Amino acid sequence: MNNKRIYYSCSTWLSYYVCERYYGSNHYAWCSPFFDAFSSLSPCNSVPPSSNPRDIYWNLKREIDAGDLHSKKVRDIRRGILKGAAFKRKDGTISDDEYLEIIDIVTTSQLVKFSPLMFVIPVQPVAGLIQRVVVKRRANPLSEEYIIEKLPRDFFDACEL
Repeated sequence: MNNKRIYYSCSTWLSYYVCERYYGSNHYAWCSPFFDAFSSLSPCNSVPPSSNPRDIYWNLKREIDAGDLHSKKVRDIRRGILKGAAFKRKDGTISDDEYLEIIDIVTTSQLVKFSPLMFVIPVQPVAGLIQRVVVKRRANPLSEEYIIEKLPRDFFDACEL
């Protein structure tokens, strides 16, 4: 792991709600130790736009603010929440009824519910939870990317930019 003390992850209000309401306030975070990989203040790194928390946040916000009903990112987020719900149903975290409720919520939610949230995650509390993304799943084989599958709500701050 790196020597950074904070990780950043972009989520959405709807993902946040589902995790809080149905998953015991445990969140899934794909994160990077760089808020903006292209900042002149960041050391040389290879985090591309699709994994750069700042780019993800602002690109999603632009699509939401523009009312883009054909947003590929929102479509992908819907699919991701539904895939996560199917996994949580299979592992017993949620019931069949809760799974069906999540499907209804995700499929009927308005665009604004997909507004971005930035997670600011201190390294210390998540040291035993964080996993480095395997090379074949990274946005760039040289980038620094991590996953926290069960990030407790009290281990991070969520904010709008």
